[in-house]
Amino acid sequence: MIYDASLLPLPARVRADLCVVGSGPGGATAAAVAAEAGLDVVLLEAGPLVTPGQMTQREEEMLPLLYWHAGGRTTSDRAVRVHQGRGVGGSSLHNINLCKRIPAEVREGWRRDRGLERLDSATWDSLYDEVEALLGVGPVPEGLRSRHNRLLERGCQALGWEGGWLSHNRDGCVGSGFCEIGCAYDAKNNALKVMIPRLVRAGGRVITRCQAVRVVHRGGRAVGVEAVALPAGPGEPLGRVTIEAGQVCLSASATGTPALLLRSRVPDPGGETGRGLRVHPGIAAAGEFEEPVRAWEGIPQSYECTRWLGFAPGAPHRSWILPAFGHPMGLATMIPGHGAFHRQVMAGYAHLAAFSTMLHDHTAGTVRPDGDLDVSIGYRPDEADRRELAFGLAACARLLLAAGARRVMVPTTPPTVLLPGDDPGVIAEADHGPGGLDLTAVHPMSSVPMGDDPRTAAVDSAGRHHHLPGLWIADASLFPTSIGVPPQVSVYAMGFHVGRALVAEAGRRGS
Repeated sequence: MIYDASLLPLPARVRADLCVVGSGPGGATAAAVAAEAGLDVVLLEAGPLVTPGQMTQREEEMLPLLYWHAGGRTTSDRAVRVHQGRGVGGSSLHNINLCKRIPAEVREGWRRDRGLERLDSATWDSLYDEVEALLGVGPVPEGLRSRHNRLLERGCQALGWEGGWLSHNRDGCVGSGFCEIGCAYDAKNNALKVMIPRLVRAGGRVITRCQAVRVVHRGGRAVGVEAVALPAGPGEPLGRVTIEAGQVCLSASATGTPALLLRSRVPDPGGETGRGLRVHPGIAAAGEFEEPVRAWEGIPQSYECTRWLGFAPGAPHRSWILPAFGHPMGLATMIPGHGAFHRQVMAGYAHLAAFSTMLHDHTAGTVRPDGDLDVSIGYRPDEADRRELAFGLAACARLLLAAGARRVMVPTTPPTVLLPGDDPGVIAEADHGPGGLDLTAVHPMSSVPMGDDPRTAAVDSAGRHHHLPGLWIADASLFPTSIGVPPQVSVYAMGFHVGRALVAEAGRRGS
């Protein structure tokens, strides 16, 4: 069953074998695995249940429903926008369905530095095979490869740079292009469509508009969750919801999970909780073309440029480039400049393409709780990461010009406009100080990095908390470093991996 906490008699008290916090790919999967194994599972989700029939494809309506802070969450200094999903299905409701495995070089580095005995290469491969089959991951069909994505292909071919078509998890896609504000056609094979029905069929309960505040622990063990019921609209919490559970699994994202741990004063002798945040930051350049691009049509982000993306230690570059187009309101916030210049650019909306560079970042940010219901994110790219972002941005400009753009607009401070024949190298060579680049992040991770040594890590490679029995984590917080690719399939994989480990633990305890 799916319940709305705003409609429950409050205060409410619920008992279960397992309480899972967060209904995205990690939480929904771990919850379904546990329920199918016979555990009584309660899944808490701070956002609402939004079905495809309610997805209107209007930014002003969907952003407040599907994103934290209506898409306006930022770092504490407002230098980086951090887009994170809420609602049953989490960020899988609004993501663009890109599916890539964590590169072998990254996983090998984790094994070397963090142990991870329960996640050897064979285990990862088996989990990925299972997830990709379940989600129907496959190449984007030829007929849905949009002009926008083909422009990136053209730019790569003109420059002789490596690139290729990506795989997505879609079924019945009509190419409407509105993926970032939910799919009205139910074509996304996301957590809401694939995992939540499994959970409910197995007897699991989902409570929406119910935000976890603290993990309850007594006698050195997690015993439940304190939460609050949220109203359907703006306003203060309506009342308390208390979950009593034999085990707790946090899947509240790489910002929500560490904030919960810190707010709950969960022990962590190594002090890593909330200190290793990577965000895979991105920045886009826009190109204006003679012929219409109509970049809002078709499947977004189905072609990638990998020429400058390296994962091995000491790789000279760490930039991943792909199309990144916004719908009208989103694009208007990305275009540099203001006044008459900005109006002129937006008047040519149909002729615009945008390429984004996303950084496999080394900078470690922070997450701290902000009161009972919010988080404070600290992240400012270090000098090496700023240089690489500028390099990637210059590469985007080169690709746009090589694809035929008649001018390219680059969101530096102040904005840079390049014409055919201009050298984009000036972008890479300029000194972009802290806050000098307009960054957006959609892949937070690494804020509770797993490791098998309890002296340093808070969580082991099964997702089990080293220092508080009964507590588990199953989300992108676990990744020890940036993975440099979209985390979606890897988070589903961790949901299966951690879900099975906690079921085994429950069996040993006789839960």
